[in-house]
Amino acid sequence: MSSRALPSPSSLSKALSQLTRAPIPVLSPTVRSLSLSLANRNAHYGAKHFLKEDLPRIAYANPNLNVRVTRKEHKKESPWAPEIVVELLDGTTKTVDMTQKHSSVILKELLEIKAQETGAQSDAVTQ
Repeated sequence: MSSRALPSPSSLSKALSQLTRAPIPVLSPTVRSLSLSLANRNAHYGAKHFLKEDLPRIAYANPNLNVRVTRKEHKKESPWAPEIVVELLDGTTKTVDMTQKHSSVILKELLEIKAQETGAQSDAVTQ
């Protein structure tokens, strides 16, 4: 038996392992779209990290989800808050404020919207 070194993981396998790592962020089927708005530079660091690390995982786990990202100029004299607008199938929207939040907190709040929706559906079924 020869002692060969194992090949290093390819960039594709690294990307796939990042997209499929736990917890898998599956949103409720009642979620139609996500619209993110954040600064294009020098602000909203938690929102930028969420965009880079968590949003690709959400899009991968929810292939029918429509995702829009808007980057705007952020000026000190006219600040505005980064946010995610969640549009549901019935046309209602819910907003997640991303101001001064870590990306893991943003993901948790987004998944809680999912839990609230499925919780409301399970209450309707049991009654």
